[in-house]
Amino acid sequence: MASGAAIVQDQPSPARLQLKKWQPHPWQLNEFAYNTEPQTPSEWFSKMFPEQAKRYGTPFLELVEPLGDCMDKISPIAPNIDFLAAVLGGDTKLGHKVVYVESEMQFYFYDCRERTYKPVSEEKLGNLMRAYLIRCAEELPNNIQKYKLFLDYRSDNTIRSIVHRAKSILATDASFFGAESRHTRLQGPELYERVARAFVEQVLERQAGETLLLTDAYVAFCDYLRKKNMAPVKRKTFKSLVPPVIQDEFNLGIRNDLHEQDGGGWHCGWKGIRALDLEPVEQSQLAVA
Repeated sequence: MASGAAIVQDQPSPARLQLKKWQPHPWQLNEFAYNTEPQTPSEWFSKMFPEQAKRYGTPFLELVEPLGDCMDKISPIAPNIDFLAAVLGGDTKLGHKVVYVESEMQFYFYDCRERTYKPVSEEKLGNLMRAYLIRCAEELPNNIQKYKLFLDYRSDNTIRSIVHRAKSILATDASFFGAESRHTRLQGPELYERVARAFVEQVLERQAGETLLLTDAYVAFCDYLRKKNMAPVKRKTFKSLVPPVIQDEFNLGIRNDLHEQDGGGWHCGWKGIRALDLEPVEQSQLAVA
């Protein structure tokens, strides 16, 4: 009876499913003090991206099949799409960040060298995830079933699912790049909004009895852009940028009943403000209306 019990006890335990994140050795105070390498795909990804694992859960559902001699075969059988989508957001501790502006249907990544956000395609983000998966497969021990990491999870269908989910996981609204935001992007429209506000604050001043025609304000704004090595804007763009700032700064709305000093026809502009003297800008440097 005792020998029979011993035989049963020596039989390998049945296969099981696990959701397992990487954990440092319980005796070590600093997780980097010892070389505690991850042993499963979930451990590898959750060690690389602990914040994403904390928020969105274990990276993979894994099947553990005992092989005997304290050896297990471990297979990642289903990915956590939410976690992998969040991984595309980057590691903020290293200065990496990716956002998705829903109103523009565009991803942007933060360029640490230039300290600005730049557009990035969905294809490039998909290739980044493929690189993470292949690196995971290469660095794990041989008892890991690597077929899905190398092929299935790097397929076009799975990568598209991850990138599509990232649109909601990494979503932000237009205010992320707004004129009052600290975030900047390469040649974004909010760049001109910020310059418009600086133009009103630095070039325009309140002056009783003065009249500033819209045409003169447009010329002064194009000159201001030229001094900053920026391309001039079209007149209609100027009308959408500067008048709202003037309204905020001076509480003056644009009027349609103004006369030129030489007695010309009716014009649009403002009464009670003027533009400081600037170097004249050539007509050829103005944008086409």
